[in-house]
Amino acid sequence: MMSCISIAVVNRAGILARWRRISPLGVWDDIVAAVLFMRILHKHDDGARKVRVYQSTLDGARFYYEGSALYTQVDGNGKNRLKYITMMGELLAERHDVLMLGTAGGALATKISRRGGQVTAVDCWDGAFDVARRWFQLPDEVECVHADALDFLRTTARQWDGVAIDVFRGGEIPSAMFAGDIGLLLAKVLRPGGVAVWNVADHPLSWPSERVVAALKRAGFKTALTPVLDTDGDNTLIVGHQQPSRL
Repeated sequence: MMSCISIAVVNRAGILARWRRISPLGVWDDIVAAVLFMRILHKHDDGARKVRVYQSTLDGARFYYEGSALYTQVDGNGKNRLKYITMMGELLAERHDVLMLGTAGGALATKISRRGGQVTAVDCWDGAFDVARRWFQLPDEVECVHADALDFLRTTARQWDGVAIDVFRGGEIPSAMFAGDIGLLLAKVLRPGGVAVWNVADHPLSWPSERVVAALKRAGFKTALTPVLDTDGDNTLIVGHQQPSRL
């Protein structure tokens, strides 16, 4: 059972997200945060992205927002609080060596690393790694690579047991991630029997979900969809299992 404080923190996260949609320029951010018993730990605005890190003054929970999108939520010990991240970790539980495309606060990378897994985290914004290590307890053992996700997939010769895809700009998957060869690129970096887990911030019948499923099926993956309902929005995890070679 969630404590009253935990429920209050979750509700405040939703209120804060709605505020950030109303006030995208961050006007009155500090005042609104204080009213919600939160304080701002970090601000970044380079014109291309607006990132805020908040901390609850009640229980030390921390939140990573890009615009109005909540990317990461952890407790005072750096333990994940978002259901879709928990589910991604479970779907990758048997994978020792994992490639992560998209980092934000690094909650999934931290979860996998703390259980003894090896993680390679890729993000197109190198500042994400500094934020994740300073404010979200990303372990030093996590290998961080500053690169565009598609460029990395096309140039790396390495392979992993699993791949987690959690790439967004705000609440949308960048159109570049739907490149015609994305499924083949994911298959290329997976060892035989590997699994890809792709997060979509929408319902299973949404257009982005259908596009991800189609891309994976074209590359020979067997797909399954896992809906995740949370207080801060719905997600769909699309799991692609590599099929045995017919040769």
